[in-house]
Amino acid sequence: MSKNENLTIQETFNLAVKNHQEGKIDIAQDFYNQILKIDPNHSSALNNIAVIFSNLKEHQKAKNCYEKAIAINPNYANAHNNLGIIFKELRENQKAKECYEKAIAIDPNYANAHYNLGIIFKELRENQKAKDCYKKAISIDPNYANAHNNLGVIFKELGE
Repeated sequence: MSKNENLTIQETFNLAVKNHQEGKIDIAQDFYNQILKIDPNHSSALNNIAVIFSNLKEHQKAKNCYEKAIAINPNYANAHNNLGIIFKELRENQKAKECYEKAIAIDPNYANAHYNLGIIFKELRENQKAKDCYKKAISIDPNYANAHNNLGVIFKELGE
C-alpha cells in the first residue's frame, strides 16, 4: 500500500471514508483502489468507489462496481439502492424499481430506498403507490424533508 503499507485494510478503508466525507475525492479514490488491489472482493470499497463514479457521471463504471459488490454480498441493501439510482439515471425505471424493492426486502426500514421507490412510482404515474412510499419513508425518518415535499406534490395532484 505504498507509503501506507503498514496500515491494515480496515485502517485504509477508514481513511478512504474520512477523505470521501471531507470531499477529498482523489485521495479517497486512491485509498479505495489500494484496498481493491489487495482485496478485489471488498464490497464496501466497491460500493464507495462506485459512489464516486456515480457522482462523476461515470454510470457504467459505477454500475459495474455496484453489481460486483452485490455479487459478493447479495444482502448489501445500500449497494442495491445505489444501483437503483444508476438505473434511474440510465432511464431504466423497471430495473431501478427492482433494486429499490430488493433493498427494502433486505432492510424494511431503509427510508431512502422507500423514497427512491416513490420517485419511480411517481414517474410511472402510480401516484397512490408513490404516496405510500413517501409516507413510509417519513414514518421511518420524520425529518425527511424531500419525502415531505414529494408527498405534498402527490397530495396536490390527487386533489387532497
